[in-house]
Amino acid sequence: MPLTPTSLPAELQQAYENALYRVFDPAGALVHTLRVGQRDAWLQQAYLAHQSTSACYLTACNPLGQRLSDAENTQRMQQLRTALQRQGWRFESGQGQDPAALWPGEDSLLIWDMDQATAMAWGRQWQQNALLFCGADVVPRLLWLR
Repeated sequence: MPLTPTSLPAELQQAYENALYRVFDPAGALVHTLRVGQRDAWLQQAYLAHQSTSACYLTACNPLGQRLSDAENTQRMQQLRTALQRQGWRFESGQGQDPAALWPGEDSLLIWDMDQATAMAWGRQWQQNALLFCGADVVPRLLWLR
């Protein structure tokens, strides 16, 4: 169940709920896939390793659901990484993927120790419809931003 209400169409909400939220290691190898509403043992172990109690999965790609060119999305993701690094956030690379392949994968970041309010502020700043938030219960949930 999502943590925040939304006015987005049901079909779009379902696409976010069905998405595969992939996490990669620094070499680019797939480490894990997060899924909405599914308690996650990998995430629990990662919290211990990162001394964290929360995380959020965020992209800067395709603001407000409007497809941008690959070059524009790459530039936005670099800007997001730079902004996070400047503020001292730790993160892993990822890619949100539509299992039906109706929408292209979106480069994303899994950001450690970001609380819900901060995650929502970052998501709104980067003009996103939603983001994935993981609290201490290690159950990834959608935060709707529109």
